[in-house]
Amino acid sequence: MKKVDYIIVGQGIAGTCMALKLLKEKKSFLVIDNHFHKASSIAAGIYNPVVLKRFSIVWNAAKQIERLREVFTDFEQLLNKKYLYNFPVYRIFNDEQEKKTWLKKATTHPDLIDYLSTDTEQLNNFSSIKEPIGSGEVMHTGRVDLTNLLQDFKNYLDENNLFLDEKFDFDLLKITEDSTHYKNFEAKRIIFSEGYNILNNPYFKTLPIIGVKGEVLKVKTNAVLPEAVVKGKEFLMPLEDGNFFVGATYDRDNVNYDNTTEAKDYLVNGVKQFLNDEVEVIEQKASIRPTVIDRRPIIGEHPTIKQLICLNGMGTRGTMLAPVMVDELYNFLEHNLPIDKEADIARFYDLF
Repeated sequence: MKKVDYIIVGQGIAGTCMALKLLKEKKSFLVIDNHFHKASSIAAGIYNPVVLKRFSIVWNAAKQIERLREVFTDFEQLLNKKYLYNFPVYRIFNDEQEKKTWLKKATTHPDLIDYLSTDTEQLNNFSSIKEPIGSGEVMHTGRVDLTNLLQDFKNYLDENNLFLDEKFDFDLLKITEDSTHYKNFEAKRIIFSEGYNILNNPYFKTLPIIGVKGEVLKVKTNAVLPEAVVKGKEFLMPLEDGNFFVGATYDRDNVNYDNTTEAKDYLVNGVKQFLNDEVEVIEQKASIRPTVIDRRPIIGEHPTIKQLICLNGMGTRGTMLAPVMVDELYNFLEHNLPIDKEADIARFYDLF
C-alpha cells in the first residue's frame, strides 16, 4: 500500500493547479484522469478582469490576475516552456451609447479605471476590422496556452509516477475514519476536480452544476490583425501557430460533445460582422463547461465524509479562478483557514 497525502481526480485547469500547489508545498499526491473531453483543454485561456457585456469588474479581479501570473510563471519554470502571453483585449462598440458608458466607467468607476482605456481609436490602423464607432481596450489582459500546458504537465506527472491514466472507479473506493483507500493507494484526502463529470460522482452528484456546451474554432485568415484579442460578437484571438481562435458558443440545451454545423456557421458569421476578410475553418472542437447556479466556484469538504473534497465550478473563467481557488482550498485543508463564503461548498450542504 502506497501512502500519499492526496489523490486528485481530474486534470483540468483546477486539478492541474492543485497538483502544482502540492508539488511546491512538498505534499505527496497522485492524479487520476483519462477523460478526453476537458473544457479546459479547448478553452481560449483568456484572462480579462472586465465583463465585456456590461463593462463591470470581475469578482476579485485584481487578486485573481496577480495570482494567475505567479502560478503560470511557475508552470513555465517547471516545464521550461512558454504558456503565458500578455496582450490587450479590444471590445468593439455596438453603438454610441455603449461607447459613452465605457468612457464614463473608464474615468469614474474606481474598480475599472486601471483596466479600461479612454483611447477608443486604437484599431483604426487595421483596415480588416470594421469598427465604425470605435473600440475600447481592456488592459492587464492576456492568454494562457491551456491546451499545451495541460498536456505537458500530464507528461511531467507521468514521467514522475504521479499520474494514473484511468477512469476513477468508485466501487474500489474504501473510506475509513481518517483516510481513504483506492486500489493500492492510501490517501488522507481525495480531491474531486472532475468538471462537468462530477454529476456522475455518487458523493457530489447533487451539487447544482450546470453543463454548458461550448464549441470553438481554429481559423486561418490573410487579414492583418493586431497581436490582441478582438471582441465583436465573438472573440478572435491570435494563436502561436499563426492561426486564430474563435469562440465560444454557449449552449445549455444540447449538452454533448458533438461538433455542429450550426455552431460553426454561428461563429464564422459572428466574426464576419467585424472582419472584412474571409476566414477558413481548419479545426472545430466541443466540450462542456461546469457552471454553477450562482456563478461562483464550489470548493470544500463533503458535509459528512470529511476526507472527500470538491474543487469544481470554475465555469467560463477557470483560467483566472483556479489559482486563487486552489490557494483557498489548500489553506483550508492544511491550515484550517476559512474558505471564502461565496465559494464555500457549505452553501449547498442542504442539497446532500
